[in-house]
Amino acid sequence: MNKELSYLTSLFGASGSEGDVRQAVLNEIKEHCDRIETDRLGNIIAFKRGSMESPVPLMLCAHMDEVALMVTHIDSDGYLKFSAAGGVDPRILPGKHVVIGRHKLHGVIGVLAPHLVRAEEEKAPRMEELFIDIGAQNREEAEQNVSVGDMVGFDSDYQEFGAGLVRAKALDDRAGCYILIELIKKELPFDAYFVFTVMEEIGCLGAKTAAYSVQPQIALVIEGTTAGDIHTEKNETPVCSIGAGPVISFMDHSAIYDRALYRLALEAAGEAHIPVQTKEAVAGGNESGTIQGTWGGCRVLAVSVPCRYIHSPVSVASLRDIENTEKLVHAILKRLF
Repeated sequence: MNKELSYLTSLFGASGSEGDVRQAVLNEIKEHCDRIETDRLGNIIAFKRGSMESPVPLMLCAHMDEVALMVTHIDSDGYLKFSAAGGVDPRILPGKHVVIGRHKLHGVIGVLAPHLVRAEEEKAPRMEELFIDIGAQNREEAEQNVSVGDMVGFDSDYQEFGAGLVRAKALDDRAGCYILIELIKKELPFDAYFVFTVMEEIGCLGAKTAAYSVQPQIALVIEGTTAGDIHTEKNETPVCSIGAGPVISFMDHSAIYDRALYRLALEAAGEAHIPVQTKEAVAGGNESGTIQGTWGGCRVLAVSVPCRYIHSPVSVASLRDIENTEKLVHAILKRLF
């Protein structure tokens, strides 16, 4: 079992509440970097010297946060109402186990049972129709343990299954954090900044401030991206597939990626015999767009791990894809200058 990835995905790390993840990352990299700082937002900015000085500031980044929920109201019966903190689809929420706040109080997301729903109301529930049951008898009892504004995280176990697959929460983007940690532990061809960002899921806020601090001219964003390789009549384009290697994007809703870096990534994969795939849809987005528009501009490339069921309590990825994404990023670094 990949114990490090298992541990990273187990941690509570909602946007703005990345402290547990941050400490785990710091524990792993502190002996392998020349300089580490944590900025006022909570980003980790780590500098590691390579065999040569980089001709331009080079940054690799992955985000520590995960999609989550936030408590917005406690009703008279002690049930918690909530809103999404990140892109969460309400269809997948009923019956899910969650943890709430700093004390990790356990709860279950509830909805009116189908037996009590009229035929004309039989549809996917809206977020405002859902609630969290923490076993409280009334508002006063609930308020002893929960406050409005508390973050709510999904609670699911890491498990390896099938042909080298893993299911876990927060693979977007703890897989990216894991890859950066492993790269930091290796010899690098050039000096590089490794940035573990906060609050990507609510607007890439951490990447914005980190990029202003580092002022990179080249940035590699290591992400998790949507794999649509599930066979339905409606889904004719898989976007990307798990097991087919890391994903290189040419464009998404946040950025048009640097063409020279895009070609370099494909060439590096070919020379190193690493399977690679392109993202076959202009969809989604990540921190690349934010970094691309910082200061005088930055050349950006996203290298992603394909994940099924992204932004849900349980995603699925290939351990081989994660390994090959790390190998590809290292191969790209060797060819950059």
